[in-house]
Amino acid sequence: MQKNKLLLLTEILKQESDADHPITTNDLIEKLSRYSITCDRRTLSRDILQLQEMSYPIKSVIIGHSKAYYIEHNSFSLAELKILIDAIQASSVIPEEMTKALTEKIANLGGPHRSESLQCNITRFNIRKQTNTSIFDSIAVIEESFKKQTQISFYYFKHDEHGNRVYQHNKERYIVDPIALIYEDNNYYLRCFNQARNDKRNYRVDRMEDVQPLDSYVGKEALVKEKELVDYTSKAIKMYGGEETDVVLEFSQSLIDVVFDQFGLDTKIDRLDNGRYTATVKVQISNTFWGWFFQFPDEMQIISPETVSAQCQKWAMKALNHKTEGGVNMEATERCWETGEYTDDCICEFCNHKDECSGYEDDDD
Repeated sequence: MQKNKLLLLTEILKQESDADHPITTNDLIEKLSRYSITCDRRTLSRDILQLQEMSYPIKSVIIGHSKAYYIEHNSFSLAELKILIDAIQASSVIPEEMTKALTEKIANLGGPHRSESLQCNITRFNIRKQTNTSIFDSIAVIEESFKKQTQISFYYFKHDEHGNRVYQHNKERYIVDPIALIYEDNNYYLRCFNQARNDKRNYRVDRMEDVQPLDSYVGKEALVKEKELVDYTSKAIKMYGGEETDVVLEFSQSLIDVVFDQFGLDTKIDRLDNGRYTATVKVQISNTFWGWFFQFPDEMQIISPETVSAQCQKWAMKALNHKTEGGVNMEATERCWETGEYTDDCICEFCNHKDECSGYEDDDD
């Protein structure tokens, strides 16, 4: 054990000391004696000096009339570790068991005393954790494929009403060229190129099963530049693709930060004379775009292009119900929009189409 003194001394300082909890010389000698290692004050001082010369971050302070030592845990601040732990706790893509293990590992980076504090003061998030524990293995295979620029294969599944896996593509393996891993809306997505279909697609990594590396190389379509990925993620909402369009939005002052959050701080916003604001943004028109847009029915409108504005009206109709419900005939309203011919069943007054409808009168419900 005497031969292992330097190693043991380092471990004691690493596991039991920090800047707020230095260990005095006498205490270190006593701790070493528990392992049948004899040491006096002068020898211990030489051992510490030797470790410092070997670049171990051991610091010394004076406590009363005694010298004390500690390991400087300066890789991360307490706030930095707290943010990392909260990010793991809040991530639904990391299963519960792995969340606990990662939390402990990160907390230990702060030293023994801060580790206990960090693990006791956990922020609780209303998050439903994924149950697919193979996601780390899948990411490891995907990362290796990036390095080698080779294809991967996998099974892809969704769920039925009982939560059972339903395999897509008749449970045949998907073979794709990986492009990038993208973390969006609390999920990991694999952006990839499918040579058989000659298109780019996104797959949720937690729904990929038995991801395997292949020896075949990816095509040139998968070798995209970082700027292309940045442009793509700024246009796609929740990773659903669609037709790329420049859309002019008009919105209230309360939605300025919402627009910045969605499209970036470099978005140009202009103030109108009526106190509202406009911004031209590039988006991919998809179901998720409409889901985002219809969160603000009274505060945001689509000004142009007319084709997107018309789609907006039709989506509103679908949300109300395409067929007659509660005396509202949506088919009659759609005919009115398309032909300009008003009927008694039209609800143009509800959808702000009344100014364009030839048959609408202010006193006519």
